[in-house]
Amino acid sequence: MSENQSIPDPEHREGQEQGEPRFSFTDKRKVDPTDGTARQSADPAAGEQPAAGAPGAAQDPIDAEAAALYEQAATTEAGSQSDRVADSQSDRVAELEGQVAELNEELKRSQAEYVNSRRRIEASAQAQTQAAIGKVLSSLIPALDDIELGRQHGDIAEGTPFYSIAQKIEETLASQGLTRYGAAGDVFDPNLHEALLHEASEDVETNTIKMVMQPGYMLNDRVLRPARVATYGPQ
Repeated sequence: MSENQSIPDPEHREGQEQGEPRFSFTDKRKVDPTDGTARQSADPAAGEQPAAGAPGAAQDPIDAEAAALYEQAATTEAGSQSDRVADSQSDRVAELEGQVAELNEELKRSQAEYVNSRRRIEASAQAQTQAAIGKVLSSLIPALDDIELGRQHGDIAEGTPFYSIAQKIEETLASQGLTRYGAAGDVFDPNLHEALLHEASEDVETNTIKMVMQPGYMLNDRVLRPARVATYGPQ
C-alpha cells in the first residue's frame, strides 16, 4: 500500500508552522517493514501485470506461434506413431495369414500322402491275401484234377457219398474265387490255354480247342494254371 508520510525536521518545525513548503515521499515497498507482511497495491490500475499465460494477460505473438508449432508437431508425432502401429499390425496380420496358408497347404499335402499311403497299404495287404489264397488253391489243383477224372470215368457217380464230398469241396473253393474253365469248341487264347497238340484243319478259320486234357483254373482274374488242350485250325 502506498503511503504519503511527512517527516518533520525538528530544526525547521517553526518554519513549517509558518507556512513553509513540506516534502513527502511514497513508500512503494511490497513488504511492510514493521511486521513483514505483504502489502496490497492501493491503486488497482497501478498493480502488477498478470503473469504470462494467466487469464487476461497479453500473449506474445512469438510464444503463440511457438505453442502452435509445438501442438502441431505433437499432433503429427501422434499421427505418425498411430500409423506406425497400424502398419505394424497390418504386417503382423499379413505374416499370420501367410503362416495359416502355409499350414493349410501342408495339411492338404499330409492328408493326400496319408490317403495314398493308406491305399497302397490296403492294396498291398489285399495282394498278399490273394497271393496266400492262390498258393493254397494251387496246391489243391491236383486233387481237383483227380476228382474231374473220376467223374469222366464214372468213379464218382451221382448219389454216392464221395460225389457229395467232391461237390462240397468244389463249392467251398468256388466261394474263395476259384473257377474252372476250358471246353471243346472254345477259341484258343494263348493267355489262358496251353496247346499240347495241334492239328491242321480247313473247317475252322482260327485255332480252336478240340479236346481239354486238363482244365484251367483262375482265382478271380489271375490264372493259377492254364488249360492244357489239343487244338486244330489253319496251318
